[in-house]
Amino acid sequence: METGDGEGRAIDMEKITMIIWCYRDSPEMVTFISNFLAKFSGEKLVFDGIEFYLPQLAHMIIHLEVDWPSTTLEQFALVISQHSLHFALQFNWILICALQDYQPETSSGEVNPTYNEVFFTRCIKLLQNMERCVVYGTPRASELRKLYEMGEISREEFEAMELADRRFNAFQIVDSPSQNVTERQLDLVDNITLGSGSDIEFSQGNSGWLLYKRGKRRKYRRKPWKRRFFVVAERMLFCYDRPNGTLRRAMPLESAIVNRPKDSKHPFYFEVNNQNYQFLMRGGNEAEVAKWINLLEKNAKTAALFSMALSPKQSQSGQSQSLISHLSPEQRKRYQFFKGERDFVRSLCDIAEELRFEPREERKVLAPQLIAETPIPPCAYVPMCKSTDRWQRVVRMLPQEARVFSTKERCPVLMCFDTQLEEDEIDVAEYLHDEYGDGPSARSDARSGSFDSKDQEESAEASTPSQRKVTSDNVDMSLGEAIKQSQSLPAKLATAAKAKKKGIGTMVKEASKNMGKAFGNSPGRRFSRDKTSWKTRKNNTPGTPSSRSKHQIWNEEGEEFASEASSAQTSATNKNEKSPNKKTKMNARMTKFMKDMPQVKMPKSLDALKNIKGAGKKKFNDPEYKRVKIYKSTSDAGLGSQDVSEAALRRAEKYICGGESWDAKCQRIRKALTEEEGEESQRNMVTNAVIAKSNDDVRQEVFIMQMIHFYQSVFKAEGLPIFLKPYKILSTSKETGLIELLTNATSIDGLKKSDGYPTEGGLRAYFELAYGPPNSEDFVKAQNNFMYSLAGYSIVSYLLGLKDRHNGNIMINTRGQLIHIDFGFAFGMAPGHEFSMERAPFKLPKEYVDVLDGYGSPKFQEFTNLIVQGFMAARGSSQIALGLVEIMMHRSNYPCFSGVRYGGDVALIRFKRRLMLHVTDERVLMSRAKALVKDSYEHWGTGLYDKFQHATNGLAV
Repeated sequence: METGDGEGRAIDMEKITMIIWCYRDSPEMVTFISNFLAKFSGEKLVFDGIEFYLPQLAHMIIHLEVDWPSTTLEQFALVISQHSLHFALQFNWILICALQDYQPETSSGEVNPTYNEVFFTRCIKLLQNMERCVVYGTPRASELRKLYEMGEISREEFEAMELADRRFNAFQIVDSPSQNVTERQLDLVDNITLGSGSDIEFSQGNSGWLLYKRGKRRKYRRKPWKRRFFVVAERMLFCYDRPNGTLRRAMPLESAIVNRPKDSKHPFYFEVNNQNYQFLMRGGNEAEVAKWINLLEKNAKTAALFSMALSPKQSQSGQSQSLISHLSPEQRKRYQFFKGERDFVRSLCDIAEELRFEPREERKVLAPQLIAETPIPPCAYVPMCKSTDRWQRVVRMLPQEARVFSTKERCPVLMCFDTQLEEDEIDVAEYLHDEYGDGPSARSDARSGSFDSKDQEESAEASTPSQRKVTSDNVDMSLGEAIKQSQSLPAKLATAAKAKKKGIGTMVKEASKNMGKAFGNSPGRRFSRDKTSWKTRKNNTPGTPSSRSKHQIWNEEGEEFASEASSAQTSATNKNEKSPNKKTKMNARMTKFMKDMPQVKMPKSLDALKNIKGAGKKKFNDPEYKRVKIYKSTSDAGLGSQDVSEAALRRAEKYICGGESWDAKCQRIRKALTEEEGEESQRNMVTNAVIAKSNDDVRQEVFIMQMIHFYQSVFKAEGLPIFLKPYKILSTSKETGLIELLTNATSIDGLKKSDGYPTEGGLRAYFELAYGPPNSEDFVKAQNNFMYSLAGYSIVSYLLGLKDRHNGNIMINTRGQLIHIDFGFAFGMAPGHEFSMERAPFKLPKEYVDVLDGYGSPKFQEFTNLIVQGFMAARGSSQIALGLVEIMMHRSNYPCFSGVRYGGDVALIRFKRRLMLHVTDERVLMSRAKALVKDSYEHWGTGLYDKFQHATNGLAV
């Protein structure tokens, strides 16, 4: 469960995620794991892993716990949201997408076929609760920090109490969504709440009968007035056919416009409008109309973060200051940052949506204008990053560098902008902490002086259970008991603030001791910059216990986790009871966790993981079977990539970049701005770019990219020079998203249409033009780069069932590396479904093989060997891969996992079949992997599909 050294620890999030999924029917186990994660979520290595597996964790939070008495996973998410504004933003967009999946109707007013009342109201509840956690953060953080800075509590005590405070706050919010830990919020939120599942509390003050008609995109339906039962709850207007009946409609009320026309021909008439919805309402008398208008306006004017109804411009025009005026300065800063960041990202996506409805000939003119009008908040950044990435604040948009990609149904827009780097290379997590009190900071000792080395030394010296105020033995009680014990904290803090300095320490230490017993504490080690917890470990000598891959969570009987618990208990019994040092502190705590862990058997539903018994894993690790030699790279540029000369890059840029590389473009922008604003203004400035998309659900692409990233780590752990290029994708709604720009690259279609591309010889002739004669150093390096990337994407295309692999969806960069994009068709889902022409395992046309010196050449044999070794490595990590797929399949709306063709277990069964888990003989497996290459070479379907795309879309063959 835990690995690491003195520089930092990495909780095995792969294992944690799979355990939560396997024991999803056991509230006790999920509670246990959630509490364990919450303890160490402030450590950077742990948090990195949580970030990487956020899609799976969020999917389970939304879709599990239907019948549970408590919302354990939700409490865990809220604790993490208090730790990190960056995490909260990512979680927020996932929830908005899910909310749109399960809402009663689409934005166009049509009945939503995937409507689910339980999940719909759950997403609303999660968004509202997360909003409160984000804005209010840790309610008593400032008081605790003051006591720490006065020297009355140690760093360890401070962290223990802060974690307890976060968890207490999350518990209160989940337990009573209508109330917050501060009295000021009670005046702003009615006693109208969403209960568990789809239960909504009705009262005479927030519900009643009305006549209504619904407008659709400002065009009224010619239908008679309907009598419906309406309820206002959590800034939503719900429309039922009867009390406790079927939900028919739902409208977000934030910043909605409530209007009562004076010239209406209908008595007691009023309207409620927002961007996508319009309700025409009629009451029974004047008092009833006044009640509804007052109730609706009150909810509409609440300045919430949760804004799915309006664009940022519309939201700002009607935004009330009723909530902001009651916030403290720190809370106001968090509120303004979080809402400003969401509005900024939404503004970028709205540009692509607005241009989609404009004539094609006007889009290129309108795009720069709309980009120039985009408001940039004071502290904006593009959140397509990890919290460990360097902080870059957006300072200006570059509308003159915009580019519009017009298609039949969409209008993607390339947007360039300048960002400014911090002088001291601070990362996202550190910057947000320093600015907004966002979780534990790695740099707080250097920047604020709060956490100094003296505290660390004192903490290290106090290593015995008797010396520590909070020890590894003071571990979790039940959450309810812990909350009960911690409720005296506010009174104790208030008393301590008034007491003399001499008495403060004793009182706070007593409170800290109780907190420690209830919640444990966060060790608070210094963050590590160079490690990520989701990276796979390289196996040692086969056949030894240490060679077991960290992906191998369960053995054939599915009882390995229980064995680990037993082993941990045995180790604890035999362990010397002397003082635990820093390296053993977490192990001791984990031992205690394992001892108290409820014994729950592996659920039978996870057949995809349990049936790996037939995969022959024992045989692969058996010393009598000789492992095939792994190909090692001699490149100085790292595995899977070799550097070519600058001269060769310049020649390739003429075809790939149209003569101007990304670096040259950035230099041109810097030079122009330097002449305009001065050299000092361009200090630490960096130009970045994203592609904004609308009318496209990119969530499936996000998941495929996560799988590609996963396989990249698998190949790297095995030392294979296989190249994959995971790029960043952010889904901001069901129809919008942002995609990272791949610089110095173009599609194969674009390359073949570039000026000077050889009319004969194809890619081989291009490689000789760009990189020199076949025997030259640059050509060999570029040829190797092509081979490494072709092997990588061939393997993942086969395993993940990627289709629609035409020349517009395959890119090539100036180093000769292929990069696949656009994963709308995956896991066997194809544009033609059963009649798809793409029947080959992966795309391997003759011109690709010609770059490798032809079929049967030594370079081609090297490529085949890479395919075999890459497939073997990927197959060795099949448990995690299958688990990730099964989680995202659960009640999924992804096209590749839904519908009559791909719903149920179809995608998972086909994935297992491609992994060949039924094959137990390694030599047979290698032979079949080689056969994939033979079956793919010059497959008739590959050529036919390229010709079809040429005929229908004009793509080069």
